[in-house]
Amino acid sequence: MIRAILQLGLWTFVCGIFYPVLVYGFAKFSFPKVSSGSLVEMDGKVIGSELLSQSFESPEYFHSRPSAVGYDPSSSGASNFGPTNSQLSKKVEERRYYWVTRGGTEPVPSELLYSSGSGLDPHLSPEAVKYQIPLIAKTKGIPEDILVQLVEGSIEPPELGLFGSSKINILKLNLKLRSVYIEKNIQKK
Repeated sequence: MIRAILQLGLWTFVCGIFYPVLVYGFAKFSFPKVSSGSLVEMDGKVIGSELLSQSFESPEYFHSRPSAVGYDPSSSGASNFGPTNSQLSKKVEERRYYWVTRGGTEPVPSELLYSSGSGLDPHLSPEAVKYQIPLIAKTKGIPEDILVQLVEGSIEPPELGLFGSSKINILKLNLKLRSVYIEKNIQKK
């Protein structure tokens, strides 16, 4: 009986305290930004995370992929609507209407019409971002060639050059866009 209690105490310490503290300490030392959630700060305030999508509703900014969970990280998930579901068709048509009435052309990239499995993907393909360039140029008054350079400079290659495809983090891109816009307005004055 005493041997069993000692075993329980030992393994509780090793698995419940020592190992988690070791892993946490290693992560904090080796990857301090990532282990803290890859938080993005502006003017000393946390405005988001590089790992989670967030809503950009203003027509002056690049929009993220739609979210079935309202960009709420505590309840990530998909809508679970199948391809024959009328609610999915309605949502997709509403999103298509939004882009076309803003001045977008057909076909609208599917990433701007359908939400992802998690509802929190922070990236879009370069094609879906480039689709938005003329709309933002018109709204913000920034020449399209500057926006193209901004987008091209924001493309992240596949992981390790092999896994996945090229992508663009929308939060990082919108922060760059904001700095270009501020710089442009300072030069006007």
